[in-house]
Amino acid sequence: MRLRIGVGVAVVAVCAATAVEAVGAIAVAGPKPATAYGEPAGRSPLAAGVSGQCSKATARQLVNAHHLNGFLLPNPVAQLLCGPFTGPGSDAMAVTIGPAPTCWPIQNWAVFRFAQGVWQLVLDQPAYLDGPLVAVGSNLRETTAVHRPGDSRCIPSGGTHARIWRWNGKRLVAGPWKQVKPANTSAPGTGASKSGYFKTPSGNIQCDYGYRSEGDADAYVRCGIKSGLKPPPPSRGAQCHQAPWVTLRVTGPAHPGPSYCPGEDAPDAGPFAGGQAGGPPVSVLDYGKTWRGGGLRCASAFTGLTCRNKSGHGFFLSRERWRSF
Repeated sequence: MRLRIGVGVAVVAVCAATAVEAVGAIAVAGPKPATAYGEPAGRSPLAAGVSGQCSKATARQLVNAHHLNGFLLPNPVAQLLCGPFTGPGSDAMAVTIGPAPTCWPIQNWAVFRFAQGVWQLVLDQPAYLDGPLVAVGSNLRETTAVHRPGDSRCIPSGGTHARIWRWNGKRLVAGPWKQVKPANTSAPGTGASKSGYFKTPSGNIQCDYGYRSEGDADAYVRCGIKSGLKPPPPSRGAQCHQAPWVTLRVTGPAHPGPSYCPGEDAPDAGPFAGGQAGGPPVSVLDYGKTWRGGGLRCASAFTGLTCRNKSGHGFFLSRERWRSF
């Protein structure tokens, strides 16, 4: 089962259960009769006059109340669909959570229904979505990437597939997968993508990367420090923990890894998956040397590691401190 939170390099199968009972509820104002509309991130609702009872504001409240915002995003609702997804005449909302600061902006989506005066969480679905959720009548269609053996997490080669979720009277149940976009003709590991690991001579800083070409918009480099990020990024609570790595893509600023609290799944090994027993090898980036790939570059020095992207953003990591710029 794929971890709810995490951006590991090893391909993680999206094998969440296809039937999920209602797992929580929070009381908020009730919705109007169901109205279906899509709301891409950063845009106004497409249906004029839709009240806050079925809105991004309500969705944000629910996502945070159910601890689904693992990346601590200030606005974690990337897409909102409202409609009778939990049976005829029902009031429900489907929410994609993101955009996460990784090569997969959407890694999770959820469905809530309004019943007996409360919003209930009826589906919490981890998925590397490729494109938006789509309302098909009272059903929902998700499209995800297909990873083949040998693919890096960020660069799948198996195309995409889609399936329909339907309400069976008690829960949302997924139908069979159907291929949408064909797989690449090049087999994984034969030049279709490039990925790997490198570390500083001390071994305290280790990175992983993935890209298809120098112009690949999905290229990334992610670097972790075994001694921990200092100062630590903002935490969700005294008992919560922060993954000790930073991710940088071709454009935009760098972002620290996900946080996790008691009762939540911990992230996977991230850039530290390399070099583990049975894991991929890790090369050494000597001091004074620079790694380049996919429009990204990282320079190793005695003082620490500095990585930059095409837009001039990046991060600096050292045992004493880290910063993004």
